[in-house]
Amino acid sequence: MPPKPPPNSKKTKLYNSRAIRSESVDPAVKDGVLDVSQFLSSREYEIRAFEQSQLNTKYATSTRVFQSLPRTLRRRTASHNVKRIPKRLRNKALREMQNSVSGTPDKKPHLRGRELYRLKMQKRLLRLASKIKEMKELPRVQGTSVQEKIKILNKQIDESRKKRTVSLNNKVGAHDICATNALAPKPSGNMKFAHRQKEFTWCPTHIWHAKRFHMMKRWGFQIPFSPNQKCFRSTSRAAKQATLAYETSYYGEFITEFPTTESLCAWLTTFTKYNSPVPEWLLGSKVYNDWIYVDDKKFALGTVVVDLPLKKILVRVHPSVYEDFFSKVVEWAPEGVTTIDSRFALGSIQLHGPTALQSLAKVLHLESASAAVSDAWRWCSQVADSSNIPIGTVFCFFAKDPRFWKHPVNPPPSSKRGGDFLFENQRFVEPSALSSLLSSEGRTASYDNMYSLKQLGKEFANHDPSSTHIHGASKLPVLIYKMANGTWCVNMPWFWVQPVWSKLVQVKSIKTAGMRQEHQINFERGIATYPHDFPYLFEGYKEHLLLEAATQAARRKLPLSKQAPMKVEGRLQLGCDWFFLRKWIFGMKLIDRKDSVSAHGEFTEERVRIIKNADDLALVIANTRPESQKDSPIALFSRADPTHKAIVEGTYKPDVSKFPALPVVQVHLELIGKGTIRDNARIYEVTKNVSMENLVGFVTSGSFNFRQGSPTGIGLIAAHCKKQQKVYVRNVGCTTYSPARIRLI
Repeated sequence: MPPKPPPNSKKTKLYNSRAIRSESVDPAVKDGVLDVSQFLSSREYEIRAFEQSQLNTKYATSTRVFQSLPRTLRRRTASHNVKRIPKRLRNKALREMQNSVSGTPDKKPHLRGRELYRLKMQKRLLRLASKIKEMKELPRVQGTSVQEKIKILNKQIDESRKKRTVSLNNKVGAHDICATNALAPKPSGNMKFAHRQKEFTWCPTHIWHAKRFHMMKRWGFQIPFSPNQKCFRSTSRAAKQATLAYETSYYGEFITEFPTTESLCAWLTTFTKYNSPVPEWLLGSKVYNDWIYVDDKKFALGTVVVDLPLKKILVRVHPSVYEDFFSKVVEWAPEGVTTIDSRFALGSIQLHGPTALQSLAKVLHLESASAAVSDAWRWCSQVADSSNIPIGTVFCFFAKDPRFWKHPVNPPPSSKRGGDFLFENQRFVEPSALSSLLSSEGRTASYDNMYSLKQLGKEFANHDPSSTHIHGASKLPVLIYKMANGTWCVNMPWFWVQPVWSKLVQVKSIKTAGMRQEHQINFERGIATYPHDFPYLFEGYKEHLLLEAATQAARRKLPLSKQAPMKVEGRLQLGCDWFFLRKWIFGMKLIDRKDSVSAHGEFTEERVRIIKNADDLALVIANTRPESQKDSPIALFSRADPTHKAIVEGTYKPDVSKFPALPVVQVHLELIGKGTIRDNARIYEVTKNVSMENLVGFVTSGSFNFRQGSPTGIGLIAAHCKKQQKVYVRNVGCTTYSPARIRLI
């Protein structure tokens, strides 16, 4: 008889997993008597080996469809949804779920007639949907009888077919959406998801983010808020050692065209912090990233890119103020100046970290760039720490479709040796690329013959294996610049954001982040985040009211034993109570603190409470609190304002009938000893016995700072305390006061 064949690798793995190691010596048996404790200790090795063998047997041949992935590779998709896995594994997944304890129940049997009726209705609805999609609008029928309605519908279908539709230059449906001196219409998107985008538009990478992120509906967009996994430590680590990437296509951009250079400079002196004459670097060699002014007051943080040869500027602002600022620019514009809404024509990705440009250079491959631009870009992309590059540095060039490469590729080395050229007012901009990005015709031309995923698959299947990439004519204009907070912003046409993002996330050194992580990085660097940390602005105060309402709603859901004690807070709200602080500081100046405290309140003949002490003042403030507030009760301190100057000097006498807005200054706090700082913490003056009378401000952002290794915070205090160097901080619901060191931001 021939010998048995040797076991294959799969069987060997199974046999090895079932092998149980044991010991032959048994010292626990003496004279026929078993010592139980000694027996267990001597057999501990065998028991553990048996348990490990059971686990090895269970997982040795485990080839289930839904396996436990590493934490960073997990998605939010539930394992019971077979549509979220490849088609070749769906039948196997269904069998595995049916065999499991909590599997999917068997499908209930239905009558054939019901099944047939459902399929027919689906067919009719698909036909109707295709007609509506072709007509680009819903049919309008006003007939009385059925025959009249059918005639009207047929007439509308014939008219829609005769209309000339704009032919696209690609197979993926990419097109430019913009409007002149008016807001552009929202992109319709895929008809399957059109209903979900009626009020909140999807960003280009929405589907990718929706599987991995918590999404937030704000400012007319669905915005990636935070990853599903815990990432507080890893975000801080990536910002210091690698690269953080977040899509910011929800930011609003518009392009303003000018007939003359003088009108362009007039715009800059009106809406930026610079008066005439405008600095030379602002006219193209650097990017302006600072405050945008309206009526000589700070309006919002924004970015301005100037193209002097074309007499155009690109403005990028936060979505909360975009529509308001766009309308103000249109109203200001003199004859000959046009403003083009490019909110849905341009998208952007932001990168933060020392290896930001290195990661970006692995994806963006330059196309027909000049030697100066190419060498400067390659030198900067190979710098060990991109924070050494000056703020405002700008690059603009054409890049090939990043999907032509299957994997990220390191760029060729640069011929430049020193980086002194960065500190000169040089332009690293290809004029043709910037012109293409700032014009509708150029953006449309970039979509010419844009590859679909099917086309890319065919090209990769047929391409030369010796080549590192496939060859195509698709290219996109890219604008890259460094902002004031050290973040690199990459602007590109709207429909190119998703292809670039899909390749960018393949870079190993990149960690994806959302709006919450952007706030965290700014907080760790001691930079205030707009609009969260700016309650003295209109949008910032609106954000504060929303957060306060959310805090109150979350508190009401908790059981009574878990709710923060309100007795400690007195008449203060749980959030940053700026309404109370304003009236409290001005009202305390009207109280004679030497008077004795009365046990009962006193009233006038008109039943108005007489304010004699702090308790009376707090009660009056709480009773006069309006249900809805629009205007911010605080204002940023200005030396040019005589009222602010008098308040700081202590010479201002408040009027009981009307208090002015309380002047405040923004500060950074750092604890001196033990303790913590949380959002909405209260800030007090340093006195011997700290009490409510010493309240001077609130903390808008507070947490543990991994960059400094201690709790820090960003807050606002009354302007008359701006010269102080130390304060006390008390968290909401707590009774301990922690000393902190402050500095002005």
